[in-house]
Amino acid sequence: MRGGGNTALTSLDSKENYSLFGIDINQRAINHVRSIGIECALVEDIFSFKPQEKFNLIITTHVLEHLPKELVIPVLKHFRENLLAQDGKLFVAVPNAQSHTGCYWAYEDWTHNTLFTAGSLIYVLKMAGFRNVEIVDKDALAGSKGCKRLIRKIFLKYYALRMKFWNKITNSSFHAPSPQVFSYELKALAQD
Repeated sequence: MRGGGNTALTSLDSKENYSLFGIDINQRAINHVRSIGIECALVEDIFSFKPQEKFNLIITTHVLEHLPKELVIPVLKHFRENLLAQDGKLFVAVPNAQSHTGCYWAYEDWTHNTLFTAGSLIYVLKMAGFRNVEIVDKDALAGSKGCKRLIRKIFLKYYALRMKFWNKITNSSFHAPSPQVFSYELKALAQD
């Protein structure tokens, strides 16, 4: 289950035995996902959504940042308590407020209500009752191969050292810093 508007779900290996189901608040997105053969439902209120069976995996990509702050934890808690199967996992992707595109997410896209750092994403997931939370693809290298991967790895190492240096010089870390994530989005995997 996920917002159907993003086609990330369609990239799952079709040879595997997945039973896919998408939800969205946008009828055009629903129509698109249905056109590629995935069952979907228009759901305007996630709290009233009652599936026949719970899900082993919920993928929610670029949804949480559109919610008012006071709804983020209740929605995540609803996923955990009412939609996830016993050993189910929740995959969350949100814009990374600490990335170089952080200002874009904050000021260019007026539909965003809440921005997340890695630390704040971990916090809201734990407050919703998830015990095991892992930030994945911190170095933004997933999917890159060969020379491109090596070059990106070298530049990321340099970038991380530079950030660490300037944080020391400027005393800009007032508390334990969030885990460093170098992509424009944060990706977390959470489960009980």
